[in-house]
Amino acid sequence: MVSSYLSLLETGKRPVLHKHIKAYERALGVKGLADDMDRRSLLVALAATATGEPLARLLDGLVAPAESGQVGRIEVEAVREAARHHSAMDLQYGGKVAAGVAGESLRWAVSLLDRPMTSETRKALSSAVASLSDRVAWSFHDSGLKYQTRRLSELAIRTSSEGNDPTLTAHVRLNVAAFMETMPRDAAAMLTGIPQESGVHPLERANVAAGRALHLGNAGEIREAKNLLGMAEDLIGKDHPEGLPTWAGFLSEPHLCAILGDSYKAIGEYEKAASCCQQALRGFGPERGRGRVTVMVRLGLVRLAQGRVADAREQAEAARRAMTTVNSVRGKENLDKLTRRLDVLT
Repeated sequence: MVSSYLSLLETGKRPVLHKHIKAYERALGVKGLADDMDRRSLLVALAATATGEPLARLLDGLVAPAESGQVGRIEVEAVREAARHHSAMDLQYGGKVAAGVAGESLRWAVSLLDRPMTSETRKALSSAVASLSDRVAWSFHDSGLKYQTRRLSELAIRTSSEGNDPTLTAHVRLNVAAFMETMPRDAAAMLTGIPQESGVHPLERANVAAGRALHLGNAGEIREAKNLLGMAEDLIGKDHPEGLPTWAGFLSEPHLCAILGDSYKAIGEYEKAASCCQQALRGFGPERGRGRVTVMVRLGLVRLAQGRVADAREQAEAARRAMTTVNSVRGKENLDKLTRRLDVLT
């Protein structure tokens, strides 16, 4: 059949007869089309497949089922699960991968806040939305997209303040401070007092103490940074029987060592920085692909500062190999920075 005649069949301008169906079956190597209730729609889909039409066209006109009624525990847990899922994707594959699939989940989660619910559910949902928006903000930050990062940070701060998880609120502020890295004094000021807050989980307090030390070190406040690093290490070294919130599963000892390594580098204690980076790399598995790249580059910069150029080159090569499975704009920028500094020494 000529293409113009097929077009008439598929647009409904000619009746679809049994012989046409059998012809499609022969050409496409399928059976049973003649039994389909909506043969014309299926013929259009099959023809599109045969001609290479983009798969996204299959979603034309597709809408999510309308939702109404009171929000409850099911929806809150679904948002929490979305946050865990996107966090895991970001940590393993990098921000560009996670950011690319997060939009619809976040839009749905925020829309739930307009529906009726109990006050306790609203607090739990606000924290769940804050956790998701915080993770997505970090993915956009890792993708080098500043405007989106700022807007999502505002969402994370607003919803976390309306929630019921002080540990999450502390973590959101820590990440927002990290996005202000070019203004280290302002970033440090945002975290004032949090390491001493008893309502925040001790490991998050250690995380914030190390993060604030990083900003103070970059601002030249070395003594205060050292005090905070001592506090962070004390908190990490203690047993904490109370469990971490489910969203904070990444707050492992290797993760905290990676933060400490960056902070010790900022105050010029390169041997300690190198030791923390090496400890983090020993603990990071394939599920922390982005973290491995980040720490490899950081260790390379530390070795370069120590004058150990060969070791710095080794770390740069290791990071370049690791980048083949990670899509991180910031990771690539930092690796390029290390590579340029090494090239000057060639």
